[in-house]
Amino acid sequence: MYNNKKVKIRTLWILITILTTNLIFAQTDCEKAKIQATLDFHNSIYSFHSEEILPVEQTYFYVLREYYKINWYFIDSLGYYNYYDNKMIELLKTKYGENFLNRAHMLTDSLDKTENWKKDAEYPDGQQAFTKFINLRLKKNKINKPDNNSKVYIKFTISTKGRILNPEIVRGINGNIDKEILTILKKMPKWKPAYLYGKPINQGHMMQIKLE
Repeated sequence: MYNNKKVKIRTLWILITILTTNLIFAQTDCEKAKIQATLDFHNSIYSFHSEEILPVEQTYFYVLREYYKINWYFIDSLGYYNYYDNKMIELLKTKYGENFLNRAHMLTDSLDKTENWKKDAEYPDGQQAFTKFINLRLKKNKINKPDNNSKVYIKFTISTKGRILNPEIVRGINGNIDKEILTILKKMPKWKPAYLYGKPINQGHMMQIKLE
């Protein structure tokens, strides 16, 4: 009698385990995604997803991250994440309000129009003035070039203060000319630094200089 009771209990436990397992695996991607989104929301982990080969810096991503604590991830395929994002948006509306995404887009447009929000470093008066500065000093120092229209390729970084850092000749002409160009670069006037999200940043450059 006792053994029969144990067998029945064990059989019932096995049946419950099988049913539970089947229910878990029977969940659709939609159901799984909604459950995961709900768990993440309650743990204050907010994220959206999209397909993209390479991440691109965009103000909209910045606004979502800085103002709404939402991270953006690039993935290979959406499927599951379409359901996840839809559920996450539904939940975030309860936290930030029904129109929070519209507000995020409006803020993005406003910031993109702000001066020095996102821009590349610039030499005063532009690229031609940059090349002219180098050529005038080469002539002043009586540096003989092998021929006109020679080209030198250089790379360097413009600091947050507008200074040239780590200038390097990528493809030069000869030792004397290359050395003189590096000396000139180090004595150049300040550039206007690059900006990202309203803050100055270091920015690398690769440039061609046509010697005259």
